[in-house]
Amino acid sequence: MKRPVFAILTLIILFTVSCGKKGRFVLHGTVQQGIDSILVIGFDSRFENTDTLFCPNGQFTWKYYPDTVTTLILVLPDGRCHPVFAEKDVESFITIPADTGLFSVSGGYCNDSYQSFYLASQNDTSMKQTVARIDSFITRDPFSEVTPFIIYDQMVRRYHAKENAIDALVKRMSGNMQDAPYLVYLKSNYNKAASNSNNYLDNYSLMDSTGHKRQFIDFGGVSNHLLVCVWASWMGQKGIAARDTMAFFKKKYADRYMSIADISIDPNADRWKETIAYDTVSWPSYNDPAGWESRIVQSANLQTAPAYILFTGAKRISYKTTSLEELDKELDRTLVVIKKEEKKENKTAKRTRLKK
Repeated sequence: MKRPVFAILTLIILFTVSCGKKGRFVLHGTVQQGIDSILVIGFDSRFENTDTLFCPNGQFTWKYYPDTVTTLILVLPDGRCHPVFAEKDVESFITIPADTGLFSVSGGYCNDSYQSFYLASQNDTSMKQTVARIDSFITRDPFSEVTPFIIYDQMVRRYHAKENAIDALVKRMSGNMQDAPYLVYLKSNYNKAASNSNNYLDNYSLMDSTGHKRQFIDFGGVSNHLLVCVWASWMGQKGIAARDTMAFFKKKYADRYMSIADISIDPNADRWKETIAYDTVSWPSYNDPAGWESRIVQSANLQTAPAYILFTGAKRISYKTTSLEELDKELDRTLVVIKKEEKKENKTAKRTRLKK
């Protein structure tokens, strides 16, 4: 009698273990030396958490139970990002290279198909080439869960494509995929951009590093344009570098009516404070813990960061870009030179304040 009981218990244990693995996604990673942790964030509302992967000895294993195919973004300390597609009952592998190399991800239909597209697109030199490549990708599989990310990465982030160019590709997808969370979000923000093209951020408040609430309308005064770098401390060196670049513009346009500030959209305010704790920048820094839902992101219809936004003195959005070259051209075109008499008055007022 003992043998049947033992056999039954063994079957129960095996069944329990197998059930625990059912529906699980496992990601194994190999990273370059010097990367000790990686942030995991969701591409859309299907994964609204934030997780951290620790990489002792350059290796990690991460497990997740997706309800459906879920697009995740791995954010490295130096700001580089790469997608991973979590599928049920799939084991995937990613190799993260030095900053000049290409990522390699495999395991599962979505990761394999994305990797093929990713490698092929490295040789594209124009949006026309990439559009043709995306069109072919959609034709092969109009139901692919990979396409929304490709639309974001190539059409929105890389080429800043206009709405009609993006819509032409989206309409080639299946009806279900056109309703993917990111594409719904993208369409709604196009509508917002159209209705908010003259949007003002006068009634908007932010927190400084001391925890005090500051009114955006007061930033820089009403006589100056205000240049803002929108970044986040979780972007690592990429965000910090974009923010620090504003020192160049401050120096170059010191004789123009312009003030500078930076706004982090990090939901973790303590992480932001730690990042700027030993700052030497000469402009004020603020944080909006609402993250991608923050008013400045929504009003400017930002699809990626870091980004630069130029405001009028009345805090109306005048210009936005992720390109330093284009920003330089816009500042030179827009900013008014301070008159010599006013420069003298400003210096006199400053000396008076210092004496007091």
